[in-house]
Amino acid sequence: MSDYRCGVKLKSTAMNTAALKILRKWFPNRSLAELWDTIQTHGYVYLTDMEGSQSNGERQLAKLLREFDGSGIESELYEEYRRAPGLWSAKPLSREVLHNMIRQSRDIFRETMENIELETEGYISPEAAAGIAEAVEEEFSEDDG
Repeated sequence: MSDYRCGVKLKSTAMNTAALKILRKWFPNRSLAELWDTIQTHGYVYLTDMEGSQSNGERQLAKLLREFDGSGIESELYEEYRRAPGLWSAKPLSREVLHNMIRQSRDIFRETMENIELETEGYISPEAAAGIAEAVEEEFSEDDG
């Protein structure tokens, strides 16, 4: 488990069927009562450490935010650092910083693929460059913005 994570809370703790509908789609194994309780207690509806890697969690968070925005649901972003086992310290996180983290992950992904090509072939052919660009686009296509 990581010592850093990002999360999203809904600004309003009032009953919001649109929010419940989105959350039900994203978390089909959680009951409506559990989802509603999370909203009502102003808890995190999503944390990046729910995913296998921080990068995947950040990208999923961006997608969830787009769904909230598209439905007119106001949300709040936070980043948390583990201070001790079970003790987290939270502070607000801007969307710009989240999107910069995703862009950085994309750049690292691309550079890693380029380095592998350089180490194995000694150069990056036009075909390899096109394959790398396609892999980056496939992996990160929906994550900017």
